[in-house]
Amino acid sequence: MIVADRIAKTYRTRSGPRRVLDDVSFTLTMGERLGVLGRNGAGKSTLIRLVGGAEQPSAGRITRGMSVSWPLAFGGAFQPALTGADNVRFISRLYAQDPDANLAFVESFAELGAYLREPVRHYSSGMRARLAFAISMIIEFDCFLIDEIAAVGDARFHERCNYELFDKRGERAMMIISHDPGYLRDHCNRWAVLDGGRLTDFADFDEAQDHFLARMAAGADDVASPAAPLSFARRLAAIEALRRVAHADAAFMALVRAGDAARDAHDWAAAERDYAAALTLHPHERSYWAQLGHVLREQGKAACAEIAYRTAAAYGEPVRALAPFVAAVAVEGEAATIAAPDNGPTAQQPPGFPDLALLAAALHGTARLDAADALEWMRGEQTLVEVFTALAARADASPSALPPAIALVPGEDAPLRGGWRDDLARLMGADARVMADALEQGAPVLAALDAAGAASGWPILTTPTTPEPAPA
Repeated sequence: MIVADRIAKTYRTRSGPRRVLDDVSFTLTMGERLGVLGRNGAGKSTLIRLVGGAEQPSAGRITRGMSVSWPLAFGGAFQPALTGADNVRFISRLYAQDPDANLAFVESFAELGAYLREPVRHYSSGMRARLAFAISMIIEFDCFLIDEIAAVGDARFHERCNYELFDKRGERAMMIISHDPGYLRDHCNRWAVLDGGRLTDFADFDEAQDHFLARMAAGADDVASPAAPLSFARRLAAIEALRRVAHADAAFMALVRAGDAARDAHDWAAAERDYAAALTLHPHERSYWAQLGHVLREQGKAACAEIAYRTAAAYGEPVRALAPFVAAVAVEGEAATIAAPDNGPTAQQPPGFPDLALLAAALHGTARLDAADALEWMRGEQTLVEVFTALAARADASPSALPPAIALVPGEDAPLRGGWRDDLARLMGADARVMADALEQGAPVLAALDAAGAASGWPILTTPTTPEPAPA
């Protein structure tokens, strides 16, 4: 049994102490699989590290009456200068295991071929994830800690991981965190919601999810509308506020639940339709961009799937969780890196597909952005302002007519969204009303944005007027 007794965790930051966990208590016994729901930054990974002993609580205590794994698929302990095979031997000796038998298992399970004899520093993120999970399976722990294991490898490898973990070791204790609620529903028999540093336990998944969504909605009370947050200078803070708005929208939640049900039934086309409709309502809901990527990948729509994964990363979904999927759908050599946002100004952040669609519509009158063009900008690791500058500098950057509605999701059948000019104004920190008035009076888009006070960091490339000659 594992017993957490009133544990707390506080970190020192530049702005002062930040308490991530506060008075958290629970028990975990053999055969129990505890799934933890919580928004990004709620402290789920911190809780996993405390249970595993990688960190110590600031208060309270954790008593472990069983052996506990490291977080599965975590490869941070690898020695990068050693080969994969040497890492297997090293870890086997640490745990007094047979290194030759373990190496044979890892070689068969991870399917790394000749790369198993190459230094780990040369591995891609997907190869490291395969090696890390395979090594996790050579040590028989009583309790497994699982942090986003759903992101490991391709679909076939994922099924093999589930068999090793949930079928062969189904009697063990587990603590699981994931951005995919369906994964927690399918593999857990207990659930808890982590919010505000407190952990609330549930025996029923639907009750846990409803409580989680209610807590997300409660945080939206200070947001006037879905439009308001994108006027903020800091993009990640705006997106987090928008997530709370999305989860409080009954229409959005109905669509994503329908998409989840279709995905579970392997009706990929229906799931794509529902997720696309939901993202048209709330285009910055990053976790469902990842789900859209999964169902697109299942249909062989590689380019659109890669766009969806890269959009999820641009809006704050962990790159380490998405990298194996991007590598699986991208043409070899074209997915070396994935751009991730930071806490800097919006103009300096990587673009998601909705951002590119807004810019293309404004500067070129494009109602449906071509996937190949979007991928070129996303793979090039260009920032929003770099894409904007390149588009604005082109000769055709003053469309004769702006489309009434545009697609914020890739695909020929993606639904269209009206009111996109307001979305553009909010993205660039401009006054939507002033911009609309300028456009009504026939001003070019760039001039209208300039007149509306587009935020600093966005160079508005208007045609300069020729100065009158000085009097003789």
